[in-house]
Amino acid sequence: MKILNYITHNWKIKVVAIIVAAGMWVYAASIETNVAKFPSAIPISVVNLTPGYTAIFDQKEVKIEIAADAAVWQKLSASSFTAFIDLNGFSAGTYEVPLNVTTQVADLSIISKDPNVLVVTIEPAIEKEIPVVPRIEGDAAENMIAGDVIFDPASVKISGPESVVSGISQATAEIVLSGESQDFSKAAKLVALDNKNQPIKNVSFSPQSVVANIKIVRAGNIKNVGIRVVTSGSPAKGFFVSSVATDPAVISISGVPNIIRTISSIPTEDIDISGASQTISTTVTLNMPNGVRSDNTNTVSATIVISQIATTKPLTIPIDFTNTPPGLKIGSVSSQSVDVVVSGQASAIEATGAENIKITLDLSTAKAGENTFAVLVGNFSIPAGISIQTFSPQSITVILD
Repeated sequence: MKILNYITHNWKIKVVAIIVAAGMWVYAASIETNVAKFPSAIPISVVNLTPGYTAIFDQKEVKIEIAADAAVWQKLSASSFTAFIDLNGFSAGTYEVPLNVTTQVADLSIISKDPNVLVVTIEPAIEKEIPVVPRIEGDAAENMIAGDVIFDPASVKISGPESVVSGISQATAEIVLSGESQDFSKAAKLVALDNKNQPIKNVSFSPQSVVANIKIVRAGNIKNVGIRVVTSGSPAKGFFVSSVATDPAVISISGVPNIIRTISSIPTEDIDISGASQTISTTVTLNMPNGVRSDNTNTVSATIVISQIATTKPLTIPIDFTNTPPGLKIGSVSSQSVDVVVSGQASAIEATGAENIKITLDLSTAKAGENTFAVLVGNFSIPAGISIQTFSPQSITVILD
C-alpha cells in the first residue's frame, strides 16, 4: 500500500519529469558528434606553382576522417572540402610536400588525412604540336573495313612535363567500330600511348578531342603475310639478339585492294629490349595499317632470344702422352704442348684456363724410332660451352727408344 501511495503521490509532476527527461535524451542524441571516414575521396589541386613549370605526383585524391554532428553530416559532399599542395617558392626538383585539407563548414573538424604528404616532382613544362593518328578497334559490317581516316583538326597541341612531352611524337584517337556499313563521323578523345599501348599520364591536349571522318570500304582479297617484330633499345653489354620468332608466323589479312598489294609483312607494336640479358617472351599487338584487318588475330606471341656475344682466348695446353708400349720410352718429342684458341660466351671463357682443358696422345700403336701423330679435335677434353677454334701444331713427332 505504501508503495502504491509513493507512486501515485504527485503523479502529474512525475509524468511531466519523465517526458522532459526523454526529450532531453533525444536532443542530446541528435547533437552527438560522429567521428568517421568521409565516404568520398577529395581531389587534390596545386596552388602557387611557378609559371612555366608543372608538378608531377601520383596521388590525385585524399581520404579524410572528420568529426561532426549528425545534422552537419547530412549536408556534406566532396565539394565541402578543398585539398591542395602549396608549391610557393619551390623550383625544379623532387620534394615531399605537406598536403592541406580545409573546409568552410562550421562545427566540423578534420581529424586525419591519408596521405599526409605527397612526393612531388617539379620540372619545366613545354608545349608542341603533334599529328593525330587513328587506333581502330572492333569491326565494320561483314566484308567491310575502315579505310582512310581524316581528322579535324589533323594536329593538336600537347603540353606537360618536358621529360614526358619530348618523347611523344603523335596523339592517338581511339575509334571503335560496331558493324558500320557506310562512311561516318564521330568525336574521338585523344590519348598519348607508350610502347605497351598504355596511356601516358600528366599530359593534356588542346583540343581534347577531334572529329574523325571514317571511310568504310569493301574488303579486298585475302593475303597471307609474315610478322615483323619491331624492337627498341639495345641488350645489355656483351649480349645480342640471336633470333626472333612469332606464333603464328604468318597471318591472313584483307582490306583495301591497292593497300593489300603493297604489304609483305605486318609490324608489331614496339618491344623494348633495353638492357636485356635473357630471352624475352611476350604477347604483342599487331600494328595494322589503315584499311587492313586480320580475321585471325590482332596479337601474336613474340620470342626474342638474347645471347651472349662469343669471345675467344688463347691458351697453351701441355700434352699428356699415354700408353707408351712396354719396353719403350719417350726419347724426344717435337712439342710438349699445343697452342689453342678457344671460344664461348664471355662468362664461360672468363672461367676457363689451361688447367680446364686437356689434350691426350695415345702412343699404344707407336714403334721404336720416329712416330708422327696427327692432333685432332677429339684429342681435347674441354668444358661445356667452350669450343676449339684453332690449334697448333697439328701433328706431333715422338721418338721412342
